[in-house]
Amino acid sequence: MVFSTTNLFKNIPCPEGHSCTLTSCIFAHDLRPQDTQAAPGSSSQRAEERQESEPAAKRRRIAYDKAEDKPPSKADLIRNQLAKERTKPKSNPSASLKTEPTKPTPPSLTRSVSPPAKTNGKATSPQVAAANKTASASTAAKSTAVRAKETLNPRLVPNDPAGHAKRTIYLKHLHGEMARLNEMLIDRSKSGAVQFKAGLLLDDIELIQLALDEEEKLARGQGSVYGNVVKNRIAAYKKMKADDWIVYVKTTSLFTKKTAPPARHPGQPDPPKQINTGLTPDEEVAILPHLVINDQKPLAQFGYIPFPPTAVQAAEAAAAVEASKNYEICDRCTARFQMFPHRNEEGQLTSNGPCRHHPNRKVFPQRTKADTGPKEPYYPCCNEVVGSAGCTSTENHVFKASSPARLAAVLPFLLTPVNERPAVDGKGRRVGAVAFDCEMGYTTLGLELIRLTAVSWPQGEELVDVLVRPLGIVLDLNSRFSGVWPEDMANAVPYVSQRTPSPRPPPPPQLDGSATSSPPPPPPPLPIVDSPQKARELLCSFLTPGTPLIGHAIENDLNATRLCYPTVIDTVIIFPHPRGLPLRYGLRMLSAKHLSRQIQTGGERGHDSLEDARATGDLVRVKVGEKWRLLRGAGWEFVGGVLVPPKTGMAKGAGLEVEVEGRAESDGVLADGLVERAIKGGVRKRGRKRGGMDGAGDSTEEEEESVQRGNGLSAFLQRGKAEEGGGEHKLSAAYLEGE
Repeated sequence: MVFSTTNLFKNIPCPEGHSCTLTSCIFAHDLRPQDTQAAPGSSSQRAEERQESEPAAKRRRIAYDKAEDKPPSKADLIRNQLAKERTKPKSNPSASLKTEPTKPTPPSLTRSVSPPAKTNGKATSPQVAAANKTASASTAAKSTAVRAKETLNPRLVPNDPAGHAKRTIYLKHLHGEMARLNEMLIDRSKSGAVQFKAGLLLDDIELIQLALDEEEKLARGQGSVYGNVVKNRIAAYKKMKADDWIVYVKTTSLFTKKTAPPARHPGQPDPPKQINTGLTPDEEVAILPHLVINDQKPLAQFGYIPFPPTAVQAAEAAAAVEASKNYEICDRCTARFQMFPHRNEEGQLTSNGPCRHHPNRKVFPQRTKADTGPKEPYYPCCNEVVGSAGCTSTENHVFKASSPARLAAVLPFLLTPVNERPAVDGKGRRVGAVAFDCEMGYTTLGLELIRLTAVSWPQGEELVDVLVRPLGIVLDLNSRFSGVWPEDMANAVPYVSQRTPSPRPPPPPQLDGSATSSPPPPPPPLPIVDSPQKARELLCSFLTPGTPLIGHAIENDLNATRLCYPTVIDTVIIFPHPRGLPLRYGLRMLSAKHLSRQIQTGGERGHDSLEDARATGDLVRVKVGEKWRLLRGAGWEFVGGVLVPPKTGMAKGAGLEVEVEGRAESDGVLADGLVERAIKGGVRKRGRKRGGMDGAGDSTEEEEESVQRGNGLSAFLQRGKAEEGGGEHKLSAAYLEGE
């Protein structure tokens, strides 16, 4: 059996001793010289063997009574040596013969320095605030200095198309023409003729930046034709007039940065927009005829009732309801049920049990290219797909009558009567226009009026705000949307006949959150009138047949009040859906988009008709401002508070191609254009001529986009020259001063 060399016998002496001849013996051998080794079996040899077989003892830890008794370590010695080298005075070769006494170390070097205080980002002390202010000022100064360093030196591009020398020449020519045009605007501003909007007048640094941006864009994008393109651009600037320069500056990124609103924190809502039309209230009222729907006949298919149904038609509709034994289709769950207008023997108002429905309308999810499976419409109230059982249950089924004859059978329609002495507002002023909104609830006679609110336009002051006692028995006040609850009807006070309503008290001031405050008192109860006829009478007391009446989806409000009115303005028409009627934008969306105002945020408490009426009126003010800028650019003006059309020429500012023979005719064409656009849709194909309410002239979208990109200046100038007969392109003061 062969053993490998291991350490198993390393502690056992070799039996052969010094006479062992093996090269790699597995036993232990004493390698000390023979003459110094002790005799075998001696006490010293046994002690050595015992010491080798036992493990080494641990080193005893030395403890010191005081820290001063501990000797310095090697690191301490090195640290002390370096400290001596630092404090050692430097030798001066030139003054080696002179011996100067060593100066003592100043106390400031030996004094311990405390670390700076930690801050949590909130500058609470004046010292920290002053330091932050100084730092921000220095940062602003540095940024200004960096901005001021930019000179008329072409910027570096990956592939230089013409060389630095030629690019410098072109850049100087571009800058010279831009400076000339900017100087023309400065001279006009100094004369006081026009107050230009901030951002149109450029300083020297901004002119250099604009020229550098223009030249760099051409050098990067034009390549081999860079020279020809930049020469054409310089020639276009030489031919450009002051007004054309304003149009171009408004399309640049420099103007956008200067006029951009300050940045907001993520999630912060937009502040409400301040509506500034540049007109007085009377002048705003004078613009309204351009937005009025003069002919409501094309809209009859969408629920508008331009003329009252006859008594024969109303009688036929009542007879048909009686013959059907009052069977209706539920407006919520689409179930067929029977209505008992005066209750049946069991005291019921409707048959077929309770109504299970979804209170919210179904939503159609948008599909994308990544969607491969089906996407079914669902109800946002419970996120259940269409076809599932309703998530809400009510005691009675409800219905809604929509045909004019059926509505007239319940309450006859009324043409707006002639009013020689219309009522005035709370300040004794005659009302120029009225914005109103209605809320409806379900009764045994269908959907009836339960609240009517009207405000003056454009002031937005309350004229009428009353609850209405319906003609039928109430089935459901539709409180989730109408905002009228049973307790509101129960606590309402009788309406006192008066010419002007008493204003509501202002809301109580908001107390500081640190102080304990009681909840705000509930709003005062609304007055209530006995019938829809009385509410309609209150509304008509402020109207004449020529007073503009403003509303959102106004056909619903007019049908609820049974009023046929000839002079209406509907925000659904002036802000049309791209796909046309019957699709329409909601008032909440329009208010958020054009007013940056959040309305209808009551949730389960429903809407507020006073809030909706004021938002509708403000939307019309936005459109009035846009319309006035177009009309003023076309030559319309106010003379003695009266809007006067252009005396000669074509009314191109509003997109018309007809001679102006009178204000009434032009207003009718404008209003008809609004209705046609709302019905057919607002989307037009690229390249088609734009006219009507939204065009400032007969320009195509392709030309406008080229002007916006800054690549169509020559075409833009040629078009302006053709229209003006070669003269200077005239822009309205509203365009120069406004948005």
